[in-house]
Amino acid sequence: MSANQLTDTQLVLLSAAAQHPEGAIELASDLKGGTAKKTVGRLLRGGFVEEIPACGALPVWRRDDDAGPRALRITPHGLAAIGVEAGATGWLMTQSISDQSPTPIPC
Repeated sequence: MSANQLTDTQLVLLSAAAQHPEGAIELASDLKGGTAKKTVGRLLRGGFVEEIPACGALPVWRRDDDAGPRALRITPHGLAAIGVEAGATGWLMTQSISDQSPTPIPC
């Protein structure tokens, strides 16, 4: 999926994540169930966001039996899709889907 195929909802999620102190995606209260899964699924498949361990105050996106609580975070590709430079956000990405050997995020 290219950046110009993103829905308004997806663009709003990415824009809000770019402003979040840790780049986290926070789903709106009216975005639930199948709609939320479909919206986020497209962002994940497109590499605009990634799943990370939900540590500290990060909002939990889903719970995995093996990996525990999971959060969503915008990626450099997601930032580029909304015209934001990766270094301009003020938060440091310690793990990225583009890394060959990602650094675990301490919880």
